[in-house]
Amino acid sequence: MSSTVRIEESVQIAKSPAEVWEAIADYAFDRRWRKGLVEMTPDPPGPPAAGTKVHEVVRSLSRDFVADTVVTELDPGASYRFMGAGTIGGVGGGRSVRADPQGTGTVFTYEIELRPQGNMRLLGPLLGPIVRSGLKKDLRRLKVLLDA
Repeated sequence: MSSTVRIEESVQIAKSPAEVWEAIADYAFDRRWRKGLVEMTPDPPGPPAAGTKVHEVVRSLSRDFVADTVVTELDPGASYRFMGAGTIGGVGGGRSVRADPQGTGTVFTYEIELRPQGNMRLLGPLLGPIVRSGLKKDLRRLKVLLDA
């Protein structure tokens, strides 16, 4: 039985794919829409590029969860994927933008994969619902910000 927790959520935004990409590829902008995000530092600074290292700190459940990831794949203007490790254990995922089927905006998809290790494995059954709920709320905040 795999202990990987995979969450994927999407949101439709009434902006062009280029406009949504510009927002989601700006690491500093994440602090405006991701609840609990206290630090998001890319090295080198700037938008995602293959090899970009990102240090992230999220405060949740009265503690800091740290993740250090590396951008592993990039399709400029469309998607990127990342892998790394942190407080919970292994972490990975990706972000993508695509024109919606009706041609009225963009679908933004955010995928998160967690591989809990050590004592964090005990949280496995709870991680999925907790992270999914938070991600849905974050995507609603992003939609409000970008649709404004």
